[in-house]
Amino acid sequence: MKIAIVAPSPVPYAVGGAEKLWWGLLGAINQQTNHQVELIKLPSPENNFRELMASYKMFSELNLDHFDQIISTKYPAWMVQHPNHHCYLQHKLRGLYDTYHFCKQPKAIPSKLPAECNELRRLLASGPDRSVLPDLWQELDAVLALARQEVGLARALAFPGPLTRAIVHFLDDIALHPSRIRRFSAISRNVAGREGYFPKGCPVQVIHHPSDIEEYSNTGYDHIFTISRLDGPKRIRLLVEAFLATDTDREFRIAGTGPEAESLKELAQGDSRVRFLGRITDSEVVRQYAGALFVPFIPYDEDYGLITVEAMASGKAVLTTTDAGGVNEFVENAVSGYSVAPDVKSLTRAMQTLLDDEQATRQMGEKAKQKVAHISWPNTLAQLLPGQPLPAGRVQAPTAGQQPRPKEQPGPREEPRPKIVVAVNFPVWPPAGGGQSRVYYLYKAMARHADITLVTQAAGANPALDNMIAPGLREMRVAKSKAQMANEKRLATLLNASVEDIATIQGIASTPRYLEVLQQAATGADLVIASHPYLFAAINSVYSGELWYEAHNVEYDMKQAVLDQANPNGLSGEQQGYLDQVRQIESDCIAASSTVLACSREDLQRLAELYALDEKEQLLVPNGVCFDTTRYADAEERRRIRTRMATQQRFQVLFMGSWHGPNIEAMERIVNFARECTMIDFLIIGSLCRHPVCQAVPGNIYPLGVVSNEEKAVLLNSVDLAINPMLSGSGTNLKMLDYAASGTPILTTAFGNRGLTFKPGEHLIVAESGRFPEVLASLYARKNGSAINTTQPGSDPLAEISLDGMARRAYDECLAEYGWDSIARIMLSKLSCSTCA
Repeated sequence: MKIAIVAPSPVPYAVGGAEKLWWGLLGAINQQTNHQVELIKLPSPENNFRELMASYKMFSELNLDHFDQIISTKYPAWMVQHPNHHCYLQHKLRGLYDTYHFCKQPKAIPSKLPAECNELRRLLASGPDRSVLPDLWQELDAVLALARQEVGLARALAFPGPLTRAIVHFLDDIALHPSRIRRFSAISRNVAGREGYFPKGCPVQVIHHPSDIEEYSNTGYDHIFTISRLDGPKRIRLLVEAFLATDTDREFRIAGTGPEAESLKELAQGDSRVRFLGRITDSEVVRQYAGALFVPFIPYDEDYGLITVEAMASGKAVLTTTDAGGVNEFVENAVSGYSVAPDVKSLTRAMQTLLDDEQATRQMGEKAKQKVAHISWPNTLAQLLPGQPLPAGRVQAPTAGQQPRPKEQPGPREEPRPKIVVAVNFPVWPPAGGGQSRVYYLYKAMARHADITLVTQAAGANPALDNMIAPGLREMRVAKSKAQMANEKRLATLLNASVEDIATIQGIASTPRYLEVLQQAATGADLVIASHPYLFAAINSVYSGELWYEAHNVEYDMKQAVLDQANPNGLSGEQQGYLDQVRQIESDCIAASSTVLACSREDLQRLAELYALDEKEQLLVPNGVCFDTTRYADAEERRRIRTRMATQQRFQVLFMGSWHGPNIEAMERIVNFARECTMIDFLIIGSLCRHPVCQAVPGNIYPLGVVSNEEKAVLLNSVDLAINPMLSGSGTNLKMLDYAASGTPILTTAFGNRGLTFKPGEHLIVAESGRFPEVLASLYARKNGSAINTTQPGSDPLAEISLDGMARRAYDECLAEYGWDSIARIMLSKLSCSTCA
C-alpha cells in the first residue's frame, strides 16, 4: 500500500513524543515492510482560537486520495477525509477535554449568547455531518471577524471556554465519526480510557510503540538522568525540590528546554549536584540513559511516556508518581521502579531508597528492561497494519517475565498468557468464506490476550505452512494426504454432494502428519477447541485436557438438509450411515467438552434437543464483523461512488455466499427473482459463483466470483440493496453483518435474520421470499420515480420506510453488538486463567 502519515507541525516548532512516533513509524514501515509511506505535515499554529480553526479548516480541505491509507494521530490532522483512515490516537486538545476542568469554566454553552452566535449554535446542534463544514467555516469567519470589535462576542468566544470547547468537540466528532474512520487505536490504555476521546461502542486497540532511537546501552550507574520539556505539566520543579532533600553525591542531570528553565536554575542555585544540559542530541540522550542509576519521570497524566520506554529499554529503573497516567502502564511499584504520591516527601523517600540500595535498583532496571522487551517496531507494525501474514518468528511474543501485549484493561500484568489450540478442518488464511472469517477474526481478537495456534488442513492451492497470521495467532497448516483426498472424492460421488468435512471424520487417520502436528501444538496447552466436530477423533487421540466445542452450526441438521437436497429420492442405507456418523461425532464431541459455544440461541436450543447439554457450560458466541476490512458509506458517499462507477442510473442488488447448500438454495430463488425483475441487476460474489446454479443464468445476473476485501467493500458501498433470501441452514449469517457494517440497506427473509438483533422495519426489510420481487419492484420504482406496481394498486408497501435511515440504524446496531473484540471477550471471560479475567 501507499500510506500517508498525516500530522500537524507545531508553530513554533518543537520536538516531542509525537514527532518521535512519526519519525519512527515512517522509518519502520519503509524499512521493514513492502509498503511505501510518506509523512505529510502542515504548519498548525494554535496560539489562539482563530489560528486553531484555520488549522482545522486546512486539514479538512486536504485531499490525500492518491494514497491507499492514511494514519492520523493528533488533531487537527484527522480532519482529512479518506476512505481508509486509521486513527492511531495520541491525544486530543487536552485543554478542551481531559484537562478542561483546570480552567474553571462551565462545559455547557450558556443559554444566553450574543445574537451573532445564533447560526453557530444551530449548526452545532445539527449533528456531526461533514456536509455542514462549508457553512460552519463561513459562519466562524464572520463571527471571529465581528469579535475583533465587539467585547461581548469576544468574551463568548473565550479560549478555552464553553463555546470554543463545543466547536472543537463538534469538529472532532465529525472527523472521528465511526463512518469515517476505518479503525481506531490508541498509544496507551490511559488514552483509550479518557472520556470523550473515542465514539461510544467503537473497539479501540491499544498499541504501544517504541521510540525512534534504534539502540540502547547500559554502561554504568553514575548519575540520575531525566529529559523533558521544562514546563509545568512535566513537574520538573517537584523533582528538583525532592532531589535537593536527598543525601547523595550523584549528579541529577536534566536535559531539555522550556519556559521554566530559568526559574528551575534559580531553584537549584547553590547545589552543584543539579546540572541542566539543555537540548542534547539523540546520541547524547542514549549516553545519558546508559550511565544513569535510575530515571525519574513524573508528568501529570501523561498520554504514554516515551521517556519511560526509552529508560527501561536502557535497563534503568523508573521513578514516577501515581497520577502520571501512561507511565504507570510500565512501572510496577517496587518491581521495575517506584510509583509514589506526587509530593516532595514521597519522592525524596523513593529517591533515597533507590540511591541507598544500588543492587536492588540495578535489579529493578533488569526487570524494567524485560517489561518493555516486546515493544518493537515489528510488533507495533503487526498490529497497526493487520491482515498481512508475518514470517514465523518475526513478531516477538512476550516471554516469561515480559508484560503481555497491551490490553484494553488498565493495570500491568505479569501472568503468563494462556495457550490455546484450535483444531480446524479447513485452511484459515486468507479468510474468504464465512467459516474462515469467523475463525480468523474471532481468534485474532482473542490472541491479544492468549497465544493461539490454529491447526488446520488444506489441499490443492493451499499448501502446508507454519506462519504467524496475526499478532499472537499462528496457523499450522497440514496438507491432506493423497489417501484422504481420494476418500473425499469417493464420498462426494457416493453422497452426490461436496462433503469434505464428513470425509474428515474417518479420513483424517490417513493423514498422520496432522495428528503429529496437533499433538505437538497441544503439548502444554491450557485448552483445545474443536471448531466444528469433524476432527474430534483426531483431538481425542492425542490430547486429554480441557476441551471446548465451537458449534458453527447444528451439523447434523445442516448435513441432513444438504444430503436430502442432493438426493431427492431419499437416502440409501449407505448414505444414511454417513449422516449417522455426523450425529455420532457431534454427540461425542459435545460429551467430551466442558463448554459448548454456539452462534445463536436457536442453535443452543436445538443442540440441547439432540444431545445432553444439561451439565455443560453453554456460551452464546455470535458471529461478528471486522470493522477494519469493512468500510461504511453513508447515502451521500454511496451516491458519489455510483457516480464514479457510472452505475447511478442502475438499480443493483448484491448477494454474497460460499458454495454451501443453503446459499445454493437461495441462489435458485434469485434466478427466479431476476426473471421477474428484468430491470434490476443482481450481483453475486463468493465461491457460490463456481456452482452450476450460477451457470446459464438470466442476463441481469452477474456472477463475479471470489473477490478481494477491497473489491467487496467497493461493491457493498455501491449497490442499492443487499439481499438474503435464505430459508435453511444453521447458525447466523455472517453476510448480514457485512451488509450492515457497510451501510448497505438489507432485504431478508425472517430466517435469514435468525439469531441476530436486527429488528424488521427499524434496521432492515423482512419479507417472505415469495414477496421479494414485489418489494424489489417497489424499491426500483421509488428510485426511478415511476409508478409503483404492487399487489395493491396505488399504494407503496414501503412508503413509510427510509432506506438510508434504516441502514444507518443497522450500522449502529452492528457496531454496538457485533465487533469481534466484544465477542472475543465473551470467550475470554470464561477462561479459568486469571490473565484473561
